[in-house]
Parts: sequence; C-alpha cells; structure tokens
Amino acid sequence: MQTWQPLHDRLVTLAGTPDDDPGIGADLTAIAQLAADRVAAVEYASMTVNGPDGYVTVAASSDLAAAVDRAQYADDAGPCLDALDSGRPAVVSEISATMQWPGFRVAASRLGLNASVSIPLFAGRGVPMAALNLYGRHPDTMRALSTAVRWAYGVDDTPDGGRSELDAGGSELVAGLIGAFAVQAVLQQAIGVVIALTGSDADDAYATLCRRAIDHDVGLTDAASHIISGQRW
Repeated sequence: MQTWQPLHDRLVTLAGTPDDDPGIGADLTAIAQLAADRVAAVEYASMTVNGPDGYVTVAASSDLAAAVDRAQYADDAGPCLDALDSGRPAVVSEISATMQWPGFRVAASRLGLNASVSIPLFAGRGVPMAALNLYGRHPDTMRALSTAVRWAYGVDDTPDGGRSELDAGGSELVAGLIGAFAVQAVLQQAIGVVIALTGSDADDAYATLCRRAIDHDVGLTDAASHIISGQRW
C-alpha cells in the first residue's frame, strides 16, 4: 500500500509547474505548513520570495517564523536571502554562534530557535523562486536534516546523506527534493532539444515548452517528454 506523502508530492508538483501559474502560491503555502507539521526536527517553517517590492514571507506556520524572516529582510542579509541568491541550501547549525548574520542571530535566539536551514525551491523554469525556511530548537536533529538536504543538492558527500538518521517526515522532504530534481532534469533536457532545433535561447525555449503544454492540455513534464522523444502532435 502506497504511503500518503503530501509534502513529497507538493515539491515534485511545484518543480513541474510553470513559474507564472496562479496556483503556485497555494503550493508554497502548503509546503511550508506541511514541513512544519510532518518533519520532527522543524518547529516552524516559512516561505520567502523576492517580489516586486523586495523580499516577503508569503507563508508561515507561525508568527515566530515570520518575525525571524523580517529581521533578515530588515538587514538585507540572512540565510533565507542567501539560499535564494545562491541556489544552495543555507545551513545555520548553531544560531547563537553565527557571526555572519547578526540581525538573524538576535531575532532567532530571542525566540528560542537554535538551528535553521533555508532551502531554495524552483518551479518549471528551474531557477530559485522561493526559499523554504525551517527553524528548530534542537541542533542535533536539525543537523541531520540539514546534512540530508545538502546531500540532495549535491553539496555534501556524507555517505547516503545521513538519511538513516531522519524521521519519516524528514525522509519525505528529502525524497521530494530529489523527485523535484528528477522532474527538472526532464524539463532541462527538453529545453536543450528546443535550443538545438531552433537556435533559440533558454528563455525562448522554455516559453516554447510552456506553449506546447498549454496547446495540448498536458503538464510541462508530459510536454517535455514528447519533445525529447521527437513525437509530433
């Protein structure tokens, strides 16, 4: 019997959704809440995007998470901004000891938070469009989660990513990230095929992929598979 994995499924769905899809906001809200509810190491979760007026929290499982986010926006510095800008997870294993982001350190420590990891998320275009911020009180359990997340992003070579130490929710989160990368691999391969056939750039090729999906009422992943296989509609 297949286990219900809503966090995994939302992450994979997001990876195959056009960036301008109006339903993305609901996906981001759900991912933040599911992470807080299902991952044992996580006390609070939030979602940061860089909007027209600057960085903003579009979803939070608690006002405490939103407050820590705002401290980072006020300083224009912090792990959630770093994750969005770099496209790599930003890990703070001991918040009270970090010197890199003083505003973040003060705000998070005041609220009793001791460790965090901010995870860049992407939709169909494949560029970071949100940061999932996970805040915890227990550094040891957060450390195991952070190691596994970094492993999923290819920036930690710990054997098996330390995934054996994760609870079921942490395993679901990491599996969802891996599944999202698999979806992106298919989309990027299709974009490469369009570039090779038309001489267009990556942005135009992505737009072509989106139009194919709309014209034939299929998802981006199905449209990409058709392009890769050379099928004609």
